[in-house]
Amino acid sequence: MRRFFYIVLLVLIIGGFIYVYPEIEWSSPEIQVKLESENLGTRPFDIEVVDQGKGLKNVTVLLAGDHGESILVNKNYPEGVNGDKITVKLDPKKLGIKGGAAELKISAEDRSRLKIFSGNKTTINKKVNLDLVPPKLDVISTEHYINHGGSGFVVYKSSPDTVKSGVLIADYFFPGYKGNFTDEDVYLAFFAYPHDIEPDENIQIVAQDQAGNHKSAGLFYRLRDVNYRKSDINISERFVENVMVPIMEEDDTGASHKEIFLKVNNEMRKKNDATIKEVGSNSKGEMMWQGAFHQLSNSKVEANFADERTYILNEEPIDKQYHLGYDLAVTKRYPIEAANSGVVMYADELGIYGNTVMIDHGMGLLTLYGHMSSIDVKVGDTVQKNDIIGRTGQTGLAAGDHLHYGIYINGVAVRPIEWWDEKWIRDNVISKINEANGEFNSQDSETPSQN
Repeated sequence: MRRFFYIVLLVLIIGGFIYVYPEIEWSSPEIQVKLESENLGTRPFDIEVVDQGKGLKNVTVLLAGDHGESILVNKNYPEGVNGDKITVKLDPKKLGIKGGAAELKISAEDRSRLKIFSGNKTTINKKVNLDLVPPKLDVISTEHYINHGGSGFVVYKSSPDTVKSGVLIADYFFPGYKGNFTDEDVYLAFFAYPHDIEPDENIQIVAQDQAGNHKSAGLFYRLRDVNYRKSDINISERFVENVMVPIMEEDDTGASHKEIFLKVNNEMRKKNDATIKEVGSNSKGEMMWQGAFHQLSNSKVEANFADERTYILNEEPIDKQYHLGYDLAVTKRYPIEAANSGVVMYADELGIYGNTVMIDHGMGLLTLYGHMSSIDVKVGDTVQKNDIIGRTGQTGLAAGDHLHYGIYINGVAVRPIEWWDEKWIRDNVISKINEANGEFNSQDSETPSQN
């Protein structure tokens, strides 16, 4: 009888083990808190939770501080969920919290039955500093007159806790730069009013602190309308074969003339523009130029900025693009002068622009020289205004020998003619710096001079 009892007990134990074992896991959930700093503000942050076994059961996020303890997240999961990304955003008014020391308490429990009544549990406690006050912001410069498609310049002051600031217009952001005045909280920013956005966009000066709190101030400005040309350009199959096929990045044997044209004029153009923006984003935080920018000697403007071009192949409109620069015509292989002082940031082939040089003039301001037959500078070279950087040509998507000349602010093309004009620079840049000098002492008593 006793032997039978032991056999039954053994069977029950084995059966129970067979039943329970699949429900057991030994590893606990993993938690990653995606905080950019120990300063916690109104900026949302992510918490990633992963379980390698039976899946998540519950995730809880608490905030403990002088106000007591608040539940930020309490989330239960159905079976089969092994991971989640939770976005947490503080609402100070709803939670009744103020700035100061606090602690995040994060716990995640899985569905393991190792502990009979509860699963494996991981807990993370993270000390944070609640910073819920946005930076202070004040616009110093006045009289902001801007051409549609042109450039703007602003001087503003932001509080010392600012880690990022600049000008925001539509989806475009233009960073501000400090260090030009003895007051380290004064910033300068060049920005573009892009040619392809509506003429009634709000321009805002924005600032962000380490905790992600934002402050914005409106910029009063007057926008001058500019009429940009529209034109039709007939493309021949011979042009596609002789000019476009050689610069294609890949062999598209069997592709139609239309397909080849779109790959170059559309897809390659977008890649090239992305490269220009990337180069412009690495601009130095100082103004390296002086006076009006130089137009290529003896040159004539043959194609204007922001011309809207409709391309026609075999009587069919197949593409529409904007010409974001000037085509400057001179004699063949004419020496190209640097438009102003700066540092060479790019000196290589660039798709539709052919052999290309880009010069950084500081604070996001960049000049581009395209279709060159030869390049006489290299990346890292410091150049002065009128230094020879190469010669004109017809590389890339060019039908004849000329210079494609563009000016960009943080990768956004702007009207070059403004930068050739001493009066425009004096009225829109130098006067604002001098205006700020009336309130703040400049680090350098000299502002970019007018030559």
